[in-house]
Amino acid sequence: MAVYFNIIIPFEKFISELKDIIDKNSVNLYAEYLNDKKGFYYELIDPKSENINFFSNKDYRGFFFSSKAVEIKDGNLILGKTSKKDRISFYDDALFDYCIEGKGGREDQDNIEIIKLRIISKNPDKQIAKFYNSLQNTLKKTEGVNNGLLIENYFDSKVFYFKTDKNMLSDFDKKDVKYSEQV
Repeated sequence: MAVYFNIIIPFEKFISELKDIIDKNSVNLYAEYLNDKKGFYYELIDPKSENINFFSNKDYRGFFFSSKAVEIKDGNLILGKTSKKDRISFYDDALFDYCIEGKGGREDQDNIEIIKLRIISKNPDKQIAKFYNSLQNTLKKTEGVNNGLLIENYFDSKVFYFKTDKNMLSDFDKKDVKYSEQV
């Protein structure tokens, strides 16, 4: 079973809160896109950039943290000469032990989408597992972060959030599925 946690936070704030941990753990951030013409394609994201907005791209599908550096050529992931395929994905055997999958993070003036993070592998690389634990520990210690929200009739204890007046959505495309604080 995959290990996961969720957070409701503006993506720029998420990256700014965690960029030291990203750097300290030598982890790379990749954006995943999908469209009919190119299929899946990827971009390496610099977490130190002042302009983190890849999630607003209409083709945005998700993101990955990886403790294994991956070359990107024409939007394709290339693992070098060790790979038998020209194109690979983060779910391939050569990579999934080194990755955390991320979904969500989109935002508009009224809504904010949950960021869903999960370790893909049952036996993750030690470096990516350490990074994942550091993410959670940092969030637990960050001022203003709360834990646990209701989604419909289910209490999700694995969700962190900052208080917001925006609708906290499970999925940006299904705006009727909202998180709320337990009363």
